[in-house]
Amino acid sequence: MPSPFGGLTSIGVDETGYRKGHTCITVVVDHERHRAIWAHDGYGRDVFGLFFQTLTPEQRASIRVVAGDRARWIDSCVHEWCPNAERAPDGFHIVSWTSGAPDNPRKQQKPLFCAIP
Repeated sequence: MPSPFGGLTSIGVDETGYRKGHTCITVVVDHERHRAIWAHDGYGRDVFGLFFQTLTPEQRASIRVVAGDRARWIDSCVHEWCPNAERAPDGFHIVSWTSGAPDNPRKQQKPLFCAIP
């Protein structure tokens, strides 16, 4: 069986909570093969660093894109472990960040008229 870490070029990382939000897990996905390849309890720079420690230098060098949210711990890990990789927002977060954008200006404006009888 081939290694799930072989041929990685584009990965995504995100953390999610479970047990009513009190416990987090970090998940790394292979975007080319559309599957989860690594998961670990917790989140943050130290946990994501554990993923990179499982890779060989060649495997780390093959990663060109790391997608995720705007978490600084993702940026710092990518900078340390895959300095040639680009950081990109993932599709889920792009949609969530922009879905409320059309409403924001409308909510900030005062009404043009008041319909008080």
